[in-house]
Amino acid sequence: MERPQVICDLNTKTWLNLEEAIAYLGFGSRKQFQYWREEGLLTFYQGKKNITYKRSDLDKFMERYRHAAFAK
Repeated sequence: MERPQVICDLNTKTWLNLEEAIAYLGFGSRKQFQYWREEGLLTFYQGKKNITYKRSDLDKFMERYRHAAFAK
């Protein structure tokens, strides 16, 4: 699946829609984000219809999966 073109600076925008959140992380899909939400792994905000993600929450989400580099 081709990634949608995003025309804003994701490093300065605070609130991201799903497509922007996928582009910001550089991976994932609609189904993957839904799984993370349902499992309580990823914080999200929901209005009547729209789901948004706070950029800082995406950063925290990624930091939880950080692993130290292997020493040679």
